[in-house]
Amino acid sequence: MHCPRCRGLMLRDEFLDLADEAGQCRFVAWRCLICGEVLDPLIAKHRRSPPEPMVDRARLPHKVHYLSGVRKGGKVVHHA
Repeated sequence: MHCPRCRGLMLRDEFLDLADEAGQCRFVAWRCLICGEVLDPLIAKHRRSPPEPMVDRARLPHKVHYLSGVRKGGKVVHHA
């Protein structure tokens, strides 16, 4: 198998997840010998179908405030 990031050689490796609620969780995944990319079935699934963007958390565009007049020679000239 070749790495999707660098096209290097990937080998099956066993990993230990310490963040699991039970304390430990072992899983097998592919690891690239060149760049260290890790690819397991869950990562591959998420890459095939990325989540929809969270529209309600998107940044709103800033309001643009236009100047009502331009200062020329100490006087404000208003444009209509």
